[in-house]
Amino acid sequence: MLSGERHEKILRELELRGTLTVNDFAEKSGQSTMTIRRDLTQLAAQGLLRRVHGGAVRMVVERPGEAIHRRTRQPLATLGLIVPTTGYYFPEVIRGAEAAARALNARLILGVSNYSADDEFRQLQRMVANSVDGILLATAGPLEPGSPTFDLLSGVRIPVVLVERSSRVFESVMSDHSYGAELAMEHLASLGHRRIGLAIASSATAPWLRESHERMVAKLGLETDAPVLEYVRSVVGAGNNHKEFAKFLKDCRRTNTRAALVLPDEEAITLVNLAEESGVDVPEDLAIVAYDDEVADLAPVPLTSISPPKRDVGYAAVTMCMERLTGMAGSAVSPALRRVSLAPKLIIRESTVTGEDSE
Repeated sequence: MLSGERHEKILRELELRGTLTVNDFAEKSGQSTMTIRRDLTQLAAQGLLRRVHGGAVRMVVERPGEAIHRRTRQPLATLGLIVPTTGYYFPEVIRGAEAAARALNARLILGVSNYSADDEFRQLQRMVANSVDGILLATAGPLEPGSPTFDLLSGVRIPVVLVERSSRVFESVMSDHSYGAELAMEHLASLGHRRIGLAIASSATAPWLRESHERMVAKLGLETDAPVLEYVRSVVGAGNNHKEFAKFLKDCRRTNTRAALVLPDEEAITLVNLAEESGVDVPEDLAIVAYDDEVADLAPVPLTSISPPKRDVGYAAVTMCMERLTGMAGSAVSPALRRVSLAPKLIIRESTVTGEDSE
């Protein structure tokens, strides 16, 4: 590594943390302690840092314009973000992360796993090998002890923040999907529905909706015979689960279930189309709330939806990672894990509002 690169890394470390020790920084950078001491002496002579016993601290007063110039040339940190897809749900998460990275002078590197745990692991290995300063991860599958991804993340010495995922071991930022399901159930119950069906595709969000649906049925005193559909989405793409939804619609009619919560939007649109073909009017005969709010407003009958705060999740995840890097939150020795949960919102559209309701 050239001396100029080392100097940039030293100054970036001081910008982030305010202090560094020779031994720790030498180990982190792969350089000898003698080399780092020599670099610190040179930078101190230029007035860019102050030497202290065992290391250096950031200068309180910097030369006019020098800090701004340095930040313009060199981001304070490089963060790796891995998501399962850029085609659905996660584009807004990415945009939020990008906005936070710009505001905090960080560089964001994006990886896409395509829901493959193997691809995810390989990209994580590459990011760690390239010395990213922090990792943001929306895992492709369960993050369990003993899995390659879990073992890798447990062994790194950089901040790890899970995005739209939860864990007892790692910090996380996610939407409060339980609360989102509660909003949907309360809205439908307020319209007089006593049976509320549930149709959910297998995903990281599904368990939260399933648990909340069951809990709210009991809490609101609703009938317990409304149909519940849990299914694996067709690999062909959205709208190819006609058989499952045709049966779900039939079960709704058989049990006189006149309301349903459906995850995701695309399959809620499938249900709208099947209802129309069967002579079932939405919302007169079947009120529908979609979960995700990606394309809900584009349905033949615009769908009332639960909208997770995707952009805010991305922004908060980057902010949390940078705070951990700078040591602004928690103890440097044993920092408390943070789990941030952000509330979705209910957007009411025509799929739950009858002509009588709107008067």
